[in-house]
Formats: sequence, structure tokens, C-alpha cells
Amino acid sequence: MNLTLRPTSAARLLARLPHQLGHSPQGSLVLVPVAARAMLGALRIDLPGDAGVDRAAELAIGYLRRVPDVEDVVTTIWTDGPALDGGGVAHEALAAAVAERAAAAGLRITGEYCIGDDGWTAYDRPLLRPLAELADADPDPCAALPVDARAGSAVPRAAADEREEVARQLLALEELPTDPFRRIWDGLRPDAAVAEAAAELRAFDADPFFAVRESLSGAELAPSRAALWMWILRCPALRDVMITAWTGGVDEARHACAWQRDWVEGSAVSPDFPVRLAGEGLRPPRPRLLAALEFCRALAARAPRTHLAACLAVCGWLAWALGNSTHAGEYAARALEIDERCSFAALIRTMTDRGILPGWAFDPAGMDASLDTDGLT
Repeated sequence: MNLTLRPTSAARLLARLPHQLGHSPQGSLVLVPVAARAMLGALRIDLPGDAGVDRAAELAIGYLRRVPDVEDVVTTIWTDGPALDGGGVAHEALAAAVAERAAAAGLRITGEYCIGDDGWTAYDRPLLRPLAELADADPDPCAALPVDARAGSAVPRAAADEREEVARQLLALEELPTDPFRRIWDGLRPDAAVAEAAAELRAFDADPFFAVRESLSGAELAPSRAALWMWILRCPALRDVMITAWTGGVDEARHACAWQRDWVEGSAVSPDFPVRLAGEGLRPPRPRLLAALEFCRALAARAPRTHLAACLAVCGWLAWALGNSTHAGEYAARALEIDERCSFAALIRTMTDRGILPGWAFDPAGMDASLDTDGLT
């Protein structure tokens, strides 16, 4: 049986989408996949120019085909201009391209809507309805949602004296004769010249993962702890292990760390565990990823320029892991402005430019079905 959306339930859906996305989606194509009458999150893509309509539709439906058991699609187009532009509904070519590719993929279109500055309308019934209907259906009208999808990716810099203290602690770590990953395995463990940094090293030597839980707790970040993490995140092998700890837990990270050691020493054996860096495995808990991102933003705020690109690149990866490719691309671009040789940032920019998402974005156990489906008939 085909599903259809009544105007009242369509208004509720459209009113909730900005909250689902975390920002007002002006200038966007937003598709909602539906499986067994449940709405499974939302996919946002910047509105393309005329020459990019077919590519955007192909990319969007290509994503949705990977959603397990998806049957239907709700198409919404949010334009900065009028929904009815005098020649019909705005962006009709894009809506038609999405519908064509959805049909080819065996997906049904449940509804097609355009939201403009003059009102909103369905593509198949171009009757302009007032934006007040969406305002009345807003589940949280007091929420201050940003208009720009890029909003929230800026990292304010910490006070100069705080950054100087972090740099002093960090210099003591960088002057050590080995990087943090080799320190774990090689047994060469000299003290740092600064007392606070030396204390952090002793805790690190006892357990390289001792600070992972604290990094997710929102606790106050001491300069010596910030310096330790910057030292870690600038070391690619251990950075990847810590990303695994944030996404998959410490036990998984210890396994990854042992594999990294073998790889550094020349082993060609493929990993027998999900490679978190590549977006493999079950979707990590969203609160955990958000906490890790806020922690890395705090590091970036305090980092000297020598380590700022590395911190921003990790922020980019965490944003990508959360499904926010717009923010991921912004972090990566800033990292490359600071250090054009930052290969991790270049990798993230490549993934966002090519529309690559982590595999767990399509994992059935991790689907976010938080959109209210009342009234979907």
C-alpha cells in the first residue's frame, strides 16, 4: 500500500526537520527515508545549480538505497526565494530528477514539498500554504536554530596566557626522543623537563588510555592534559588508536593498537576488526561522538599553530563520523590552510568532496528514527 502524507502531518514533518538537522535548511535538498512507516533520519545536500541537478539526485538516491529496508522517500526542497516562482513550483527539475531515480531504485515517493520565503507547497498540488502552519507545528519554537549549515564549526581561540602555558608543556613533550606511539612499545621512557608534563607521562606510561574516559566527561582541561593530547593527536598511529577508543571503546582500541604496532613493524596482515577510521562497525553512540568533538574543539582552542591543524583534522573526522559533512569539510579546510601537508585533513576533504559517508550511517542497528511518525498514513 502506498503511503501518503496529509497536509497536517506534512506540516509536522517539515516543522521537525530543522531540529533533526540542527539548523534551518535553507538552500537544501532534504530527503527522508521511510521504512515500515518509520522515518529514518534525514539526508541534506546543498541545492545544486542547473548543471548539477542530475548529479545531486543520483548522489542522494544512491545514499538512500543503502538504508536497510527503505521503501519510501519524502522529498523536501528548501529555497531562499519563493516556493511558487511564477513558472510553477521552484526547483521542479530537481524534484523530478529525484523522483525518476527513486523509481529506478524501486523507491516510492511519499511526498514532495517545497518551502520558500512565501510559504510551502506540495509539488503535485501547487497550492501555496502559509509558513504559519509550520510555525504552529514547531515542536520547540523557542529553539534558536542557526540558518547556515556551517554555523557552529568555528573554534574560538583561548586566552593567550592559557595557550602559552599549553605550548610550554607541549614543548617538553616534543623534545622527548620518541613519539608517543613508540614510547608505548619501545620501553624508552625518559621524563619530560617540565614537572606537570612529566606527571602526565607517568600516567600515560602506566596506561596509555587513562585519559580517554576523562576526555568524554566534559571535565576541565588542564594545560598539561591538553598538551598530552596534542602530542598524541599529532602522532598518526596513536591518533587512529584514540579515535578507535572514542568510537568503539578502550578494549577495541587496545586491539587496534597491537595491530598498529605490527603494521609499523612491516606486517601486511589486514585488520581482523572494524577499522573505525574508515567508518566501519556499528554506529558509535552519538553522545560519545559529540563529547569527543567538544573535547577536540577545546584542544584546538588552546593549541599552538604547530599542532592546530592536527586538532582541527580530528574535529573534522568526528564531524564526519556524526554525519555532518559540511562541518567536516570546514574543519579540514581550515587545517589545510594552516598546514597544507596535513594528510589527515586532505583525506577528510576528499571524503566530503566525494560524498563518502561512514558505513554506520546506514547501519540498521544505529538508525535514528527519532522523527515522530504520528499522522503518517
